[in-house]
Amino acid sequence: MHLITGIIANVDSGKTTLSESLLFASGAIRKIGRVDDKNSFLDFDNIERRRGITVYAKEAILSDKITLIDTPGHVDFSGEMERSLSALDAAILIISAQDGVTGHTRTLWRLLEKNNVPTLIFLNKIDMPGLDKEKLKKEIISSLSDNIVSYPFSDIESIAEKDDGVLEKYLSGEEITEKDISLMISKRKLFPLISGSALKNHGTSDILFVLEHFFNSKETTEEFGALLYKVSRDKTGKKLSHLKITGGKLKAKDEIGGEKVDEIRIYNGEKCETVKEVEKGEVCAVVGLEKAKSGDTYGSYTKKEKNECEPVLIYSVSDTKNTDKSKLLRILKEVEEEFPEIKTRVISGDIEIMLMGQIQTEVITEIIQKRYGITITLGDGKIAYKETITSSSYGIGHFEPLKHYAEVHLLLTPNERGGGLKFVTDLPKNDLDTNWQRLIRTHLEEKTHLGVLSSFPITDLTITLKAGRAHLKHTEGGDFREATYRAIRNALMKASSIILEPIYQFVLIVPQSLSGRALFDIEKMKGNGRIEVNRDGFVTIKGRCPVSTMNNYSEEVRAYTHGEGSLSLFPAGYERCHNEKEVIAASEYNPLSDLENPPGSVFCSHGAGFNVPWDKVEEYAHIKKVE
Repeated sequence: MHLITGIIANVDSGKTTLSESLLFASGAIRKIGRVDDKNSFLDFDNIERRRGITVYAKEAILSDKITLIDTPGHVDFSGEMERSLSALDAAILIISAQDGVTGHTRTLWRLLEKNNVPTLIFLNKIDMPGLDKEKLKKEIISSLSDNIVSYPFSDIESIAEKDDGVLEKYLSGEEITEKDISLMISKRKLFPLISGSALKNHGTSDILFVLEHFFNSKETTEEFGALLYKVSRDKTGKKLSHLKITGGKLKAKDEIGGEKVDEIRIYNGEKCETVKEVEKGEVCAVVGLEKAKSGDTYGSYTKKEKNECEPVLIYSVSDTKNTDKSKLLRILKEVEEEFPEIKTRVISGDIEIMLMGQIQTEVITEIIQKRYGITITLGDGKIAYKETITSSSYGIGHFEPLKHYAEVHLLLTPNERGGGLKFVTDLPKNDLDTNWQRLIRTHLEEKTHLGVLSSFPITDLTITLKAGRAHLKHTEGGDFREATYRAIRNALMKASSIILEPIYQFVLIVPQSLSGRALFDIEKMKGNGRIEVNRDGFVTIKGRCPVSTMNNYSEEVRAYTHGEGSLSLFPAGYERCHNEKEVIAASEYNPLSDLENPPGSVFCSHGAGFNVPWDKVEEYAHIKKVE
């Protein structure tokens, strides 16, 4: 067995300190490093050491049985954390006794559940004076799961109650074994809770013992399979593709995804060892996969997960040396390989980049300056709005200039909020060859499709292929691209569309005397909040608020509390925009003037193509609308 475990936590919960403590307790390092001393084993990057935060997920070898992946805690780099979850057999979720269960903790818990990762909870900083340990444990259980049980496992009956089969065994007088508990943990029916202090190495040995005796690696197959969960670059600029081997084995010089593996590395902090092969269940970094992207799968592993962490701000990009835009775009695309959530795009000739927040903005700017010698400047951040529809809409796209032909019919239906885009095929292959159907699916997935209200990306839709037609001689792949794009725009023009805005989940701490001011501000910002904790002269207010109104509120909090207050913000999805009319008016967007995204179609008559406006396409279509 080889266990891949990761440490997941809020920023400042003691994540790096626990990593150092585990490495020391396992004998992997001889001296414990500290964030403040800038000598921790895993935060070796200069940017990380100077800022005192983790930016990149990194691997360390705890023992011949356990590999540790340390993940970023700062919300600006939550995309890096989320990508790592897919590689984990187990997770250590740190909760600071100082902060308790925060909004970000709940987000992390939900992501662990979504990725089906068995989890150990470490209640850190329990040695702080004045803390009620039992009260904190009750808060964790009530906030996260009733299946959380303190370790050591003294109350076997309480454990047995979490699983019907184990309870039946217990009631019949049979012994509840280590294997029974291990199976419950692997099924996420039981979550061990260990209390301690990472700084004082208290609880660390218990964590290692529980990982080794009660956690198992996920099932693997004999057939080769792998997941690419992260892309990075080494000091020489070589692209590294970090793989979790889910089946079989991988050897140097093997070909996967149409590319040859030139080199296989096993990383342990900053250092690495080159090996000839890796076995199922292990993680490694390979050189040679130049076309690979985070989330790619190989061989028998085909499961794909869409990351939830998305940027909420858009910045225009320029640089002081007036670098050629194509070169600057290429550089940004290379950085995007490592941080795929940032999304680089060109709008009306201007380069834009989507980022999570101020810290990521500073870090990305620094990476580009150090690596490429280019100093970029970013304009004021704009809100990353989205569009969706409120009722079903049918769209037709036809592309038939001379010697070209394709027609596509699509049905757009609303999804649940946060559902993203889903693609479905609902026609027999006899109606349209399977290869053409796959090609249409590819064209649906390959592009960021824009809405017709303000040209924001569309989301929360199911797009169903209802009909399509090709010509035996004249149809080429590009014809279906044109027809598909036009069908989507055609449906959107007919639909009832709305604007969605990003929402922050916030935790605001202010002196009790200023709670009225804080609640008034939240209401004024179109948010909602309530006081959840009132302790030692301070109140903690939790709630939700639009990004557009709360984005710059941190500075105001520091000002009116004279530095005593704090505001933590966490992206919490999208909701209907509170000032939709203003946003639409400010965009000044006319969908009929957008020549790159036409809603009309091209038909052919007497040997020549002609344009048909969007509201007349159905009259000219060669296939009847499919009800």
